[in-house]
Amino acid sequence: MSLIESNHSSDSGTAFVAVGLPIYNEEQNLSALLDLLIGETYVHEIVAVDDGSSDASPQILQSYAARSPKVRPIRTGGRNGQLAAWITAAKSVETPVIAFVDADARPAPGAIRSLAERIVSDPACVIASGRVMPTDCTGFPASRFRGEAVHRIRLLGYPRDTMIGRFFAVRREWFLESATRADIIANDAYLGCLAARQQRVSRYVPEAVCYYTEASVSHDFAAQRQRADAGYRQLREMGLLERGYEPKAADYAKLLSTAALRDPVAAASWFVEQVKAKFRRAYSTGGGHNGIWETQASTKRRLTL
Repeated sequence: MSLIESNHSSDSGTAFVAVGLPIYNEEQNLSALLDLLIGETYVHEIVAVDDGSSDASPQILQSYAARSPKVRPIRTGGRNGQLAAWITAAKSVETPVIAFVDADARPAPGAIRSLAERIVSDPACVIASGRVMPTDCTGFPASRFRGEAVHRIRLLGYPRDTMIGRFFAVRREWFLESATRADIIANDAYLGCLAARQQRVSRYVPEAVCYYTEASVSHDFAAQRQRADAGYRQLREMGLLERGYEPKAADYAKLLSTAALRDPVAAASWFVEQVKAKFRRAYSTGGGHNGIWETQASTKRRLTL
């Protein structure tokens, strides 16, 4: 019996962790993810926070809720953003640990369990984040370079990059006490910096693997890059992204060059896309950070071209 199972009892026997799913127009991804999560015996409940979807996502969630007592949909009044969805899910459960998974991600069997056990076994740890592995649209592993580069950078342990919001778990009580704002662009870096400031720990757990589909077009890649730049600048303006919380240029150069040896063709393509993304304004708006993303008190939304 694991440490968590011995310290936490539930009606489901070995189930000890809740899963929160932020949902917005995910009809193409929901069924596969819910089937996967329902089959994991350690998952006590699955709270799907539908952030005002206009597709068939609400109907899919209701269908699964009727079939499995684990699935509990929550419908919000409109677009409130990912961090707000995480907070809503955390407030609605009682388990000491809650994991968050993006709808287009696929955790490997046992991955969520590994994250939860890492948090419970280490009193200082408030965040545990798994290794995210990119795949192409067919589900096969994509760029070995990109996956290896992100992995090596996260091993350095800098608070800004230790966790990735696509797949992670938190100590629920700490999360609800600390995540006091929902208008944050770089949600994952925000939580990592909060933990570091409070002298708490965010752990990278590479054995907990989660797969996701990479951006397939230059436009989407540019948007991701610009969103990250805007998010880091927002955290600096807030005084949260302190010196020492993010890797130095020398760290990046060393690790990226090492990772490039695994897939030099993908590495060259990635560097070209980085340069293009740096100088391209993928979205236009009259305000907001970098002129790309607009943050409001209650929402973060992708802007029209």
